[in-house]
Amino acid sequence: MNYRMKPPWTHNIKLRLKKALGMNIFLCDTCKWNWRTTCHYPERPNATWCPDYEKRGK
Repeated sequence: MNYRMKPPWTHNIKLRLKKALGMNIFLCDTCKWNWRTTCHYPERPNATWCPDYEKRGK
C-alpha cells in the first residue's frame, strides 16, 4: 500500500461543506484504528483524510 495516497478531488468540497455546517471534520474521533499502537500516520489525531479509515462500531 502506498503510504502517501492523495485524497479524491471531491474531498476538499466535502470538507468545506462540513465546516460550513459545523460538523466534525476530524476522522480520528470516530476511527476504528484510533490507538497509538495501531495508527502510525503523522496526521493523527487531526486527520481529515486517511486511506485506512474505518468507522468504529460497524
